[in-house]
Amino acid sequence: MKQEAQAPKKTLHAKEILQPALALFVFCLIVTALLAGTNLLTRDQIAEQNRLAEEASRLTVSPGAESFSPSADGTYYLAEAGGETVGYVFTTTASSYGGQIRVMTGISAEGTITGVSLLEISDTPGLGMNAQREEFRAQYEKPAPPDGFTVLKNGTPDNTQISAMTGATITSQAVTDAVNEAVAQYYAIKEAE
Repeated sequence: MKQEAQAPKKTLHAKEILQPALALFVFCLIVTALLAGTNLLTRDQIAEQNRLAEEASRLTVSPGAESFSPSADGTYYLAEAGGETVGYVFTTTASSYGGQIRVMTGISAEGTITGVSLLEISDTPGLGMNAQREEFRAQYEKPAPPDGFTVLKNGTPDNTQISAMTGATITSQAVTDAVNEAVAQYYAIKEAE
């Protein structure tokens, strides 16, 4: 029987290990520096774009308002027209399927929800992202129930219920939770007046 020849064992030298590791380290360092530089250059522009988007959303959720001024504690905005407060604008968050969502809710001085806008959402496209559609958000535009809204999976909703989106009950509940937080803040303000 013949014996198979074995290949000689190769030993690695420090240079063969350190050279690729050092190249990878330098590459990562350069990429990190470029990303940090890009962030530094665009940070102010991104903040300004976000401010403008929130300003436009305030106009959307509180139609008829001419101006907005922050509350004394900075937690909401007063919607004003003709020198009088015509409503309030709240920005609230809730946990959803894809993470935190930010919702802006407008409520008239009389307690009717005048609009709901989603500022941030990262849920499933085609399911949870449908919360951005007008037909879903328009369900909230009615008198704000003191105990908040509930989500209805099946059937015809009444004035305190919101129809859940098919396949996106978690997102429907998250938007409703955020709107309910705005409703609670509204009633706390009215109670303190």
